[in-house]
Amino acid sequence: MLIKRVLMIFFFFLSSAASHANTPANDPGDAAISSGAPHIPEPMVFDLVRPLGVKQGEAEANVLVSHSLRNGFTEWAPEFEFSFLDDYAIEFELPFDNLSLSEYKLGLQGTIGTLFSNHFIHGWQILFYHDRHQQKYSADWLYLAGYRWSTGISTFNMLGLRRDDFEKNGKYVGVFNTSVFYDYSEKLTLGIELNTEFEEHSHWKYLLTPQIHWDFNQNATLQFGLGASQTDGKNTEWSGTWRMVYAF
Repeated sequence: MLIKRVLMIFFFFLSSAASHANTPANDPGDAAISSGAPHIPEPMVFDLVRPLGVKQGEAEANVLVSHSLRNGFTEWAPEFEFSFLDDYAIEFELPFDNLSLSEYKLGLQGTIGTLFSNHFIHGWQILFYHDRHQQKYSADWLYLAGYRWSTGISTFNMLGLRRDDFEKNGKYVGVFNTSVFYDYSEKLTLGIELNTEFEEHSHWKYLLTPQIHWDFNQNATLQFGLGASQTDGKNTEWSGTWRMVYAF
């Protein structure tokens, strides 16, 4: 019910505000972390290895921080992203639990191309993880697709599988993430992001995060959101999340 209510409110806002949008489809707003053609912002929580359609030599440094409003637990992760060829990028990330380094993360991403008069862009992403505490390796394989619906509204989706452990007792987890964005102005983007995981025995996890993206300039962007998550089907957790991005 929580997801349904939040989505209904958000989509009502989008439908009423879309007629006032004044940002062109290829506007450089949110430029630090968005694709160029079509212009589609990146999700905050599950971001990309640089935008799809990235150009060789572009780079980005950012840090994501998520703070539990219930128990004060903080997860944060600095990362560096670099495009070594047109349409291809690599990232290195160091996730922390409070002050303890929990994982090493390596990501690879490629762009397949655009369709529908540059309104649609798609690609792929592979993420590798090494859990330092449990001494295990895992990986994600994802298909990425974004669509610019109008001058103000765009969507971005990720669909794939996660192998949670490369050992014999590891299992596969379905991953689906979807985001909707509204470009309120050249500097301000409003969005809502839903990250979901589907495990065995119909075990479903989700994180729903309404968010705001603010561009200070063409290089620096701040994202902020308040998220609701559920991992056991009963208790809802709340967290404040922000990401600071600098592209160069």
